[in-house]
Amino acid sequence: MLTENKIIDMHSHFVPEVYARALKKHNALLEDGFPTPEWDAKSHLHFMDQAGIVWSLLSLSSPQPYFGDPQESCRLCREINEYGVSVKKEYPDRFGYAACLPLPDVSGALDEAKYALEVLGADAIKLASNSRGLYLGEEAMEPLFQYLNDQDAIVIIHPHRPEPLKEGIFTAGPVPLFEFMCDTTRAVMNLIAKGLVKKYDRIKFVVPHCGAFLPNIFQRFEGITQILAPKGLMPEVDVKEAFASLYFDTAGNPVPYLLDLLRHFVPDSHIFYGSDHPYTPNGQKMELLKALKDQLKDQPELAEGIFYKNARGIFLKERI
Repeated sequence: MLTENKIIDMHSHFVPEVYARALKKHNALLEDGFPTPEWDAKSHLHFMDQAGIVWSLLSLSSPQPYFGDPQESCRLCREINEYGVSVKKEYPDRFGYAACLPLPDVSGALDEAKYALEVLGADAIKLASNSRGLYLGEEAMEPLFQYLNDQDAIVIIHPHRPEPLKEGIFTAGPVPLFEFMCDTTRAVMNLIAKGLVKKYDRIKFVVPHCGAFLPNIFQRFEGITQILAPKGLMPEVDVKEAFASLYFDTAGNPVPYLLDLLRHFVPDSHIFYGSDHPYTPNGQKMELLKALKDQLKDQPELAEGIFYKNARGIFLKERI
């Protein structure tokens, strides 16, 4: 039986007014070919109460709040982060917050990460799979990753529109359908292939959407690594170990197939529930939640872990 029917939501978003204004200013409200929803704390709490969610980790979705001007991005991220933490403080038992950074400005991102974690008290850092073309795992980001490692930080990865992207084909329209999955996979493969998951092993990386395409290509990735590494074409990497060290959320459509596939490669204790509020409509979120509960009804320990215990062990030991 799920502990008092409690759920922790590790993949939920907010849309502050300052962020929405910036998207409108830069004609980016439909950058992903997907509508940017409205958000407020009261409606979010109403959904949480309907779904039995006791605590949600808030983060920005896509687009990355960088539109070519590093100073503007630094100011924007600071305002977003201060607002996000104010929501957390107003509802300390219901919301946590993962701070955004003004990447690809690495220096500005490092300063903002320090402010967010050490001054504001953010719970985690949200990183886009790519920030206007700068991918996770690129050498330029090493100072930021070293700091996050020193802080034992939790890093919430979220997909972003890749650059460049060929326009005019179907998948360039609704970017979340396909390109988000590709870009998450590309970014995490880069982290693994360069040995950075192991190098920065004090960072807890949370990969969205049941790992995107990563479970599908695990065996191929492992096989090609065994060919390239001995020839000096990539570092020696234990792909299986790297996969098992990552964390994953179930946002999207995890059942009836993807969750079972993911569990072949990662421990059950590394899987969290995610709703993708408010980008997924309420009715669909409730249907997805019911489907996940139905699939797990005969596996109570697995259900309790995914819905509650796994995330509580990281975030909320002393709180709920």
